[in-house]
Amino acid sequence: MIKIDNINHFNNTFLSLVSKVCDNACIKVDNKQIYSVTNSSDNTIVIFSTYKQDNEYKSLNLNVPDVNRLMRILSCVTDNDIKLDVDTNCIKYNSPDVRFKYHLLEDGIISVPAVSIDKIKQLDFKYSFNVDRESIMSLIKGSSLVADVDKLYFYHEEECVYAEITDKETSNTDSYTQKIADKWKSKGDDDKGFDQMSISFEILRIISGLRFDTIKIRINTDVNVLLFEVVIDNVKHNFICTTYIR
Repeated sequence: MIKIDNINHFNNTFLSLVSKVCDNACIKVDNKQIYSVTNSSDNTIVIFSTYKQDNEYKSLNLNVPDVNRLMRILSCVTDNDIKLDVDTNCIKYNSPDVRFKYHLLEDGIISVPAVSIDKIKQLDFKYSFNVDRESIMSLIKGSSLVADVDKLYFYHEEECVYAEITDKETSNTDSYTQKIADKWKSKGDDDKGFDQMSISFEILRIISGLRFDTIKIRINTDVNVLLFEVVIDNVKHNFICTTYIR
């Protein structure tokens, strides 16, 4: 049995993000969490999503062929705390009010990003800053003023951090710039800060559907990786973004 203590929270905070990234996904269950590793369509963003939940399984793969369909089925359940039975190739639920059977795919059919989350966690993210949801939504609104641009630049001026939507590799490109943080931090004594870095704007489109207060953004300048961390109660999403090479 897979135990889920809050099915609405699981649907709206965990599965909703997974469904926004891909149609199908391999969702894994162990004795401490339910989790998935997915990637954006352009392969520049890897997302590691976890839902903290104690379960009896040491390792279980749920190869979900249609994440949106699974969400719709789970939304029909009237109880908030549920237990799902997993058979050889399907998920089953049985209560006095609702019963369903949802078939899964076999292992190996759904591709999973070939990235080591443990190695990413071991990277030295020397710089960091926090961005609130209001700033993220303002950036998305500002993106409508910049047509056909899909690059997002981060840089700092003294203590403040700015985000700019533009393409500095293309001439005559419009831009929109906004301050997103009043302060950045460094783990060492270096007070010079980080150089300008650019990533895919897709990261903001993916994040925008989540109801969060603050995102923590960490920067590794050795391998040019940005880590976006979003925590909502017992759900955590890590967005690992590779920067564009200038």
